[in-house]
Amino acid sequence: MFIYSYIAIDFNNQLTYSTLIAKSKKHAFINISERNLIPVQIKLKTLFSLDKKNINYRIHFFHQLSLLSSSGINLVQCLKILHTNCQLPFWIDIIENSIVHIEKGEKFSQYLKKHPTIFNDTIISIITIAEKTGQYEQSFSTINSILEHNNKVSLLISKSIRYPIILSSFSIMLLIIMMVYVVPQFENIYQNTRHELPLVTKIITFISSFLREYLVYLFYFLLLSLPLVFKFKEKTLSLLKNTIIHLPIFRKSLQLHNLSLYFLTMHSTINVGLSLSECLKCTIQTINNHQYKKDCEHVHISVHKGELLSHAMKKTKFFPDLSVQLMSIAEESGKIHYFSKYLFKYYSEQYIFITEKNLKNIEPILLLLIAILVGMIMLAMYLPIFNLGNVITEL
Repeated sequence: MFIYSYIAIDFNNQLTYSTLIAKSKKHAFINISERNLIPVQIKLKTLFSLDKKNINYRIHFFHQLSLLSSSGINLVQCLKILHTNCQLPFWIDIIENSIVHIEKGEKFSQYLKKHPTIFNDTIISIITIAEKTGQYEQSFSTINSILEHNNKVSLLISKSIRYPIILSSFSIMLLIIMMVYVVPQFENIYQNTRHELPLVTKIITFISSFLREYLVYLFYFLLLSLPLVFKFKEKTLSLLKNTIIHLPIFRKSLQLHNLSLYFLTMHSTINVGLSLSECLKCTIQTINNHQYKKDCEHVHISVHKGELLSHAMKKTKFFPDLSVQLMSIAEESGKIHYFSKYLFKYYSEQYIFITEKNLKNIEPILLLLIAILVGMIMLAMYLPIFNLGNVITEL
């Protein structure tokens, strides 16, 4: 995708200057024409990448829409006000296209479906309900709350994993330096002897030789990869966070994270007027673990068939006893929205606490692992010296 700047003539014969995102100049021309504008000049500006700044703008976008909707103005006017204050080409393009599609009589949610990376199924479902009920202010506020919560949790996890990543990086550098510069010094001493070297020494010297032979290629590979890593920095960090969080030590954290998202979505969707069955359908989209998603789908199907929510939850491994008991009380009292909010807060706090605790526990494990690896290298290098008497006799 590319960012194009363009000059066009509107229906008032006035020149319009703006930007848009398109796959090619041809697509840009078609896009401008669909906005009832006559293209005069289209110029390639830069390559577009969906970075953190663009993704995080969603929070501001829905927060501003919520505030503007509360003043009583219609959705198109809200978007036009946002458009005048937006500086990001990607969002300018989304807002302009949204205005065009709404003015043509199409639904706001239908256009947003074209950007699934930014607007997931939960967001689309909430906006669809807003279009039916007219409760845009509450719906946009709900979406804003969901996004703020997800962003807050993501920042906390990023902060917690920073030290283990730095520690691991420096440890790898230290081990490479030892294998490339320290081990060869010992290797030179032992290569003239006819004495059989211990197995561990052979393994370490083999790894050292392999690294010295292919280190240049590895260095060039990393050097060529750096631009891609920086370009897709957010995706790389996201992949790294997902990899770490799916380690066995974080199994409980993963469950708590999905539970907090599940009950947050349930509470938010109930508040905007969705039926329980529709709410449960929305919650499935927020779960990113295969087994947990299957459990959520089972709950949705069971409730849709007329079974009680608490009974359906009890048959799965995903939902702890506490959530089953509270949902049973919620069904009897008719306060599902209240108990779902309580469970969201409870599991969210538990997730943050346990994840930070687990990440802190990783630090001594990493230090111990580094000590073992360095110790093995030194043992492998000094072990032949213990047989020095035999070596001297053979010489």
